[in-house]
Amino acid sequence: MRDPVTTDFAELGYCIVPASDPEVLDQLRTMARDTCFELLGLPRDAVSDDVSDDLDHLHRHLPDADAAARLRLDLTRSLGERTSVGRTVFAAFAHWIRPLVGNDVLSQRVANVVLQPPGDPHPTVLHRDAPANSPYEVIAWVPLVDCRATKSMYLLDRANSATVLAFHQRHPDDSHGLQQRLDDYSEFVEVRFGEALLFWSGLFHGSVVNAESTTRLSLNTRFKSLFAPLGMKDPFRYFEVIETTPLTRLGLTFQRDEG
Repeated sequence: MRDPVTTDFAELGYCIVPASDPEVLDQLRTMARDTCFELLGLPRDAVSDDVSDDLDHLHRHLPDADAAARLRLDLTRSLGERTSVGRTVFAAFAHWIRPLVGNDVLSQRVANVVLQPPGDPHPTVLHRDAPANSPYEVIAWVPLVDCRATKSMYLLDRANSATVLAFHQRHPDDSHGLQQRLDDYSEFVEVRFGEALLFWSGLFHGSVVNAESTTRLSLNTRFKSLFAPLGMKDPFRYFEVIETTPLTRLGLTFQRDEG
């Protein structure tokens, strides 16, 4: 059986994987929908039996881009108060994340929420998470609705990210040439609810204006090994411990007790 972690991720820097525990994702999606409706002050009878449809058409309750931006920030805060998104995502995709980061796992404390209604004028600009964040991290991008084409994000694989970076370093003022290479090398990823896009922090990625007819709602959070090089951020300020091995727990206890 083909293993996307040892094939796609190792070669391309990313892979799309199914949840090994879909039920926890269902619960997280329902919580996100209920929280959105609560924050918007919608009546209880506005909630339907189809969570996916409610989220796909969230834009019907958002009069403008500012309302969408406020809801995104409020949802980020509320979900962080109600649950550990990192723990939930890890529970759903642990089968795939452990081979990448090992058995001593840290997760970003506050997950990022992306809410992009149709026509929203604030897409995510091209960027890569490293070196501002550690190159020893994997990002789990988890859509709460099916995402494809402009409702999704675009990504450049390892080879094409290196090509674009080299071009930009040689020609820092050639925005036209850079855009041409992005058009040539980037591709929109199709990720359905129940799946995650796992990608290396060194890959270039971003989004464009959502030209589809439904809203994008997704979460992303970063995972790393407890023993990975620190990078530029204090790991215990920005990350929480998700799990450790018995040996690691013994070693940490020994270090604490020995001073």
